Amino acid sequence: MCIKKNILFVLILSFSILSCSKNKLNDTDLSNETNLNNNSIISVEKGFIQIDNKNVVLKGVNTLNSFGIDESNLLKQWNVKIVREFIGNLREQPISGYPIKDSQNKFLHSLDSIVVQNRSQGIITILCPFGWVFPNGEQQLLTGLNPSEQIFFNDYKIKMREIASFFKGKNDVWIQVWNEPYTFNNSNGYTHNLWLEDHIKMIANLRNVDGFNNIIIATGNEQGQGEAVLLEKGKDLMSIDDKIIFDLHAYGKWHDNSTQEEIEIRLQKLITSEIPIIFGEVGVITEEAALSDPTAFLAAINQKKIGALAWLWNKNSGDQNSLLTDIGKPNDNNNNTWGSKFKAYLDIK
Repeated sequence: MCIKKNILFVLILSFSILSCSKNKLNDTDLSNETNLNNNSIISVEKGFIQIDNKNVVLKGVNTLNSFGIDESNLLKQWNVKIVREFIGNLREQPISGYPIKDSQNKFLHSLDSIVVQNRSQGIITILCPFGWVFPNGEQQLLTGLNPSEQIFFNDYKIKMREIASFFKGKNDVWIQVWNEPYTFNNSNGYTHNLWLEDHIKMIANLRNVDGFNNIIIATGNEQGQGEAVLLEKGKDLMSIDDKIIFDLHAYGKWHDNSTQEEIEIRLQKLITSEIPIIFGEVGVITEEAALSDPTAFLAAINQKKIGALAWLWNKNSGDQNSLLTDIGKPNDNNNNTWGSKFKAYLDIK
């Protein structure tokens, strides 16, 4: 999520107030229809996500339902098959039960209530920690941090195990270990070995929960936008755990000064290496508040049959990354017609 902290805080506040494997696959081998049920088997095979032995392309959006659950039918109308839920206060986030008021004076809805609502529309939920809030109410966003070096890392692991324990056996609930770790320019002591060591620790923490066999989402380097570590160390991690999908984020480092062909070349390297990926965030505003054009990127992932989730499912005509206007229409306000472009991508069968 490549936006400045102050922008994120305003966004959260306003929302809470408003309460190919190596062998090329044929199109007939792929589907964006999940047809998921309690008996479905979700697996990762040769770099592709499978549901009941059928390769699927999962398309969706990022949501802020912890601040107020969207019970409209809009997600279904937009053909959303998967959502990634923002958890901005991992420490106090309720897992089940009624909403609670946290130390930042925000009401947080339980993860279970969010999952139940998504499930009612046939939608897979990725639960992703974005931030930690200390007892004094101070929030620390996880983006850009080296996970194992944080003073709250042990407490983070305890809470993540609690979430895994509650949702174990629920095949429509996937858990992401961290949002956008490590700096965008690979500074602050970053190495690919650190990435591997941290991810081994975070994944083992979840797998140590007896019976937790759900999909786990790992992430790239460079605050989520970099695939270099996946090409170098991804197979090492997959040799330890075979139910991992890697999350990449597409903002300026994918959109700017790149043709569709150039993007497809980058994607093909991952496909050839059988690295299973999904773009957990795609947006049009970079950290520097520069507007980028996702047209070539969306065409490339459609050609390569790779799923993506937009940042952000939110009704806010003034937010260039928001997919929806204040009245729930596609938001094309000064954002390279982002709302209509991503809706068209979702509509592709």
